Amino acid sequence: MQFTPAACYNAVLAHDRRFDGVFFTCVISTGIYCRPICTAVTPRLQHCTFVATAADAERQGFRPCLRCRPERAPGVTRTQFTPAQGLAAYIDKTLLSDVTLSQVAENFRVSDRHLRRTFKTEFGVEPREYLVTRRLLFAKQLLQDSSLPIAQVAYAAGFGSPGRLTIQMQRHYNLTPRDLRRTRPASVKTDIILRTDYRPPLDWESTLQFLAGRATPNERVADGVYTRVIDSEYEVSVRNDAIKMQLVITIPVALFARSYWILQRVRRLFDLDANPTAIADVLHTHPKIGLLIKKYPGIRVPGCWEPFEMLLRVIIGQQVSVAGATTIMKRLIERIGITPDEVASHSPETIAAIGMPKKRGETIWRIAILVRDKKLNLDEMDPQIFHDTLTAQPGIGPWTAEYLKMRVLRWPDAFPSGDLGLQKAIDPPNRVTERTLIGELESVRPWRSYATMLLWRSLENKGG
Repeated sequence: MQFTPAACYNAVLAHDRRFDGVFFTCVISTGIYCRPICTAVTPRLQHCTFVATAADAERQGFRPCLRCRPERAPGVTRTQFTPAQGLAAYIDKTLLSDVTLSQVAENFRVSDRHLRRTFKTEFGVEPREYLVTRRLLFAKQLLQDSSLPIAQVAYAAGFGSPGRLTIQMQRHYNLTPRDLRRTRPASVKTDIILRTDYRPPLDWESTLQFLAGRATPNERVADGVYTRVIDSEYEVSVRNDAIKMQLVITIPVALFARSYWILQRVRRLFDLDANPTAIADVLHTHPKIGLLIKKYPGIRVPGCWEPFEMLLRVIIGQQVSVAGATTIMKRLIERIGITPDEVASHSPETIAAIGMPKKRGETIWRIAILVRDKKLNLDEMDPQIFHDTLTAQPGIGPWTAEYLKMRVLRWPDAFPSGDLGLQKAIDPPNRVTERTLIGELESVRPWRSYATMLLWRSLENKGG
């Protein structure tokens, strides 16, 4: 579909979920912008304009629909790297809660001025406008979906004070926080329940099965629910509402200040920005992968909750059983720690003594130092830099780097072609060479991560 008014309007008429979050409809007669799936009466084409981002809609003076809730819309999977896209993804992930734009520009190896200019060119708004929109939309979600006091909503959304939230909300929405909170009494005792939408289909059970087999001591899967332990005492739970096509996240009120961080962790973990139909259109062109996508619709590439934790889990899991890796990971958390500073402060010999070869202990120690010293960026937006930095370390090969690109960076075209299971699954019962496998899947780029998950799924999730 080309991004033309007529094509967008056809998608709106069909309430086509493939384009949910891909663009927004600005209704000139009402001053409101909506998702393509909005159930309100569809206005005439001459009363509509279409924009790619909520920030662009708000820059033009439109305010978000209270019915279709633009703040819940899925995002867009990025298949190429640009600094501007990297900044947008970083704002989506963090709301710039603890860094400045200049510091983010350094991570992308460009100047602050250049980043602002390219961002305006690609997104049509300044980075600051994009940031304010994301903060306002999250504040709106908390006001409508939770009972948090307005002051706590303001802090959770990154505004610093209730007054700043009120000023920005009046400026952008012509509403006050109290206008959105009319029927919900404030409470500091009730759990926070957030909902976040996805594009169907979603193979929820397969995703949970994959995560269960690779869980760390801080997470578990049971009865169709994913649970994550935070700060050793609080539990965040995630379940699927298949009818409404939403994930429902229950957050202890004590974690209100990190509610946005938790929401984004869930979105990344379950790959909610994926567009299954668009991905399937490409995968169907391959004879083997096409059959698998019909058999397993809605496949996702699971991300991770904590990038450094995932990094450790993958290195520990090299050449050991899943149960063995889980046991060693538990010892690491109990005896060493789970942060880069904690791991780097111990010697390689101490790390190895918990139950692994000395060389693997040295690898973990070196990686911890790289992350601590910011020489390995786990938010790296350029997958090639991430890959090259990892494989330059003794004990980390191409398979590990590609797998971590899938799960830490959520790169859609990562491909651990050296995987024995993939080499067997593409043409069972034969095993093809790595070179043959690479050639086989060239046609499904940039979605080779999804082809990988499908092939592992055909092996009953025994890969990775």
